[in-house]
Formats: sequence, structure tokens, C-alpha cells
Amino acid sequence: MRRILDFRIVRWEFKVLYIAIAWIAGVVIVNALVALGVPPLIVNLVNLLTLAVSFGLAVRIFRGQDEPVDPPRAWWRMTAWPTLSRRLGVLFVVVAAMGVFSVAILLVGPDSPRLGGAPALGTTIGGTLESAVLAYLYLNSAVRMKRLGIAKPEQLPKPVRLK
Repeated sequence: MRRILDFRIVRWEFKVLYIAIAWIAGVVIVNALVALGVPPLIVNLVNLLTLAVSFGLAVRIFRGQDEPVDPPRAWWRMTAWPTLSRRLGVLFVVVAAMGVFSVAILLVGPDSPRLGGAPALGTTIGGTLESAVLAYLYLNSAVRMKRLGIAKPEQLPKPVRLK
């Protein structure tokens, strides 16, 4: 496991490739479990675990432009720079809010658990909780980096030249 965490992805093209492969692997795993007749609760848990592992590994091995490549990141650091952490945090807040809205609709709509819609509800609640956790982690990362003065090198204040 240590060798995997020593691997680094710096170029954006390879980051996109990693995300695509992780997504495809998750879809293949979930579809295989469904085809084998695994209960929906187990399928949902495996899906959430697959996403969590993919995110966790990406956070450890992705590196930003001008970010030191060799040293491991601090456990709380989700991205190279606070701006990206903040943007991703806001994105996951929106996704979690949409999930809360979807849960509310599932609870009162025609697919409510009392009418047999429990698997959809479980999937939606799990995804909403996962998005909320990711929102917290990314926003916490942005706040901590800002507090520590971590910024992209081109965003640092330029030194004043004395004449």
C-alpha cells in the first residue's frame, strides 16, 4: 500500500484519466453485483465505499502545479491550493443540498419507502451523506490552507522593489 501512496499524478490529463478509470471501475463493480443478485443495501454500501476509496487515493496522489511532489500531504489537505478546495467544497455543498431535496421528494412522493422505494432512498441518503462529508473536508482544507498562508505561487503578493 505504501508504494501506491508514493505514486504521484501531476498532469491534468492523467488526473482526468484516473477519474474516468475509477468511475468505470465503480460502474463495473456495481453492475456485476447487481447481476449476481446481491441485495441493494450491499450494492449501495459497496458503491459508496468504492467512491470513498477513489477520492481518498486521488487526494493523496494528485499534485498541483508548483506543489512539492515528494512529501506526503498533510492528512487534512485535499488539494494543492485553497481556491480549488473552496470551489470543490461549494460544489459538494450544492450536491448535498440537491440530495436533501431528493430525499424529501422520495419520502413524500410516489416512490416513498411505504410504496417500495426504499433502495432509491438508501442510495440517495448515502450519496447525500458522502457529498456532505466531502464538502466538509474540502472546505476545511481551504480554511486551513488560508490560515497557514498557503497560496499558489503566482497569487503570492509581489515584493516591493525599492529604488
